[in-house]
Amino acid sequence: MKAPVPHSGGAREWAIRITLIIVSLTIALLIAEVVSRLVFPISDRRDNLTLDGQPIKGFVEPGTVYRQVSNEYDALTTITDKGHRVPAVDGNPDIIFIGDSFTFGFGLGDDENFVSVYCREKKIACANLAVPGSGTLKEVERLEQYLKDWNWHPREVRLVFFGMSGSFSAGNDFVDNYDRELHERRKASGEPAATDKAAGGMSERLIGLQSFLLRHSNLVRMAKFHAGPALKSMIVAEPGEQRMAIALQATSAALKRLDELSRQTGFEYRIILVVPVQDILRGTHGDTLATLNEVSPKPALPTAQLFADAPSDYYYAFDGHLNPRGARLVAEFLGTLDTGAQ
Repeated sequence: MKAPVPHSGGAREWAIRITLIIVSLTIALLIAEVVSRLVFPISDRRDNLTLDGQPIKGFVEPGTVYRQVSNEYDALTTITDKGHRVPAVDGNPDIIFIGDSFTFGFGLGDDENFVSVYCREKKIACANLAVPGSGTLKEVERLEQYLKDWNWHPREVRLVFFGMSGSFSAGNDFVDNYDRELHERRKASGEPAATDKAAGGMSERLIGLQSFLLRHSNLVRMAKFHAGPALKSMIVAEPGEQRMAIALQATSAALKRLDELSRQTGFEYRIILVVPVQDILRGTHGDTLATLNEVSPKPALPTAQLFADAPSDYYYAFDGHLNPRGARLVAEFLGTLDTGAQ
């Protein structure tokens, strides 16, 4: 007696259905992609352009005026003849600000970034030495060079630290300090000077995939444009204990150098912590503050509480930097430091 042959028609039918669903979804996404590019095109680019539309290479070329342009802003940017962003000083600045793109005012006009707002309203002579993409040690080195070149003797220096201890995909200072330290170690040992890309885990690979999709899909760019902070908070690339230990060692050395420079030159200084929006949305900004304070010569002053009511309202959704509302809150916070209120 022959064994019964299984009926395979049902399996084939399900395979056909699944294939049709996949093909239909693919066609629908392709149509949506084309329509979105026609109706609501969004660029992933951020350009620095001269006033007549020509690209420029650097952020702080002395004596230049240019526009920072993206899908969220068109920001007039003026660089003094001394090579730093306005405000400018004729003589000695009373307060010097150092930091990265958040302090520089990425995406903010000359009259919108928090350094300019604070100094203008308080009528204080200030210099903004911030450079986008810089880490703490580079910022302190830039300060030291300006003090020497221009014989400046400020009353106070304010270092605005931008970082997130729970992620190596957001915040310049911890990440750049790590890269700098690793570079120096490998240079001293004769190894190739490169960052340790192999240390990244699945989260960093997913973030890399996101970057690829942003370059090629307008639908993905639309999602980030409308819900950037929420999307940023969903996936973060944790640094791991070893990488964070290296970053903290480098951060400690940079802050100690600032402390030494303060005593040598006679200025007071404050460390002000600004965190990425995802650090606030995830509720981990307290960890970042505690981590920074582990290696800081003096307690850092947090700003996350300024945005606690609605964090997404104060950061550019796509770009991730502070928008004018967020910059205004930081400027007001800086003003409270003058009266001793916290």
